[in-house]
Amino acid sequence: MSTWREDVETALRSIGGQGTLSQIYEAVRARVSRPLPATWQAIVRRELEYNSSDSESYQQRYDLFFSVRGIGAGVWGLRELETFTPEPEDIQSPPERVPSQVYRILRDTQMARRLKKAHGDQCQLCDTALALPNGGTYSEAHHIRPLGAPHFGPDHPGNIIVLCPNHHALLDYGALRLEARSINRRNIHGIDPQYIDYHNRVIVPPTHLEPRPPIVGRVEERHQVTSAEGGGTGGMSSGH
Repeated sequence: MSTWREDVETALRSIGGQGTLSQIYEAVRARVSRPLPATWQAIVRRELEYNSSDSESYQQRYDLFFSVRGIGAGVWGLRELETFTPEPEDIQSPPERVPSQVYRILRDTQMARRLKKAHGDQCQLCDTALALPNGGTYSEAHHIRPLGAPHFGPDHPGNIIVLCPNHHALLDYGALRLEARSINRRNIHGIDPQYIDYHNRVIVPPTHLEPRPPIVGRVEERHQVTSAEGGGTGGMSSGH
């Protein structure tokens, strides 16, 4: 007969590797054929906490589970399925004797990875999830008040937003203000207003102007003007 620990592990795997307590309860109930004691849900919670280094109740034996949104949020994951951000091929095998410069630091902390997984790698500003050739998806986690000097922001869910690379770069360079109403929470985690305020006051330059319209629109506009001036058919030459 399987142990409770094994039942919880198998139940989590059956629901994709992570879920709320209610989802885990249902998966355990569907798996266990023996009579369930009156306290079986408390036993499930105990197994999650006893076997997770995230918990103060960790028993130092099996580090099988992790708290997706922090202890107390009621969302747990199977640690073996916790994914890491893949490195691009040019970083894995850089050309010899070619100097490189790191422009931005991708802070891929444990909390950041968990939030990216919880959001399905979807950007919280534009809903984009980049598809990778291996069938996976990619996103980046941004600490709104940056980690380290001189900002010393915390590695806490309220200070993290999941982004596509484009929006990550814009926020890193202070090229975009943050508005709480524009952030898609997906009922997964909230952004602390103090960090949004910090970004807008400290990271965004005082003279910052909103980004111009996409270049595609300007190309189309220029093409229309050129066609009108030239009196042609409006077609672009094959050399473009």
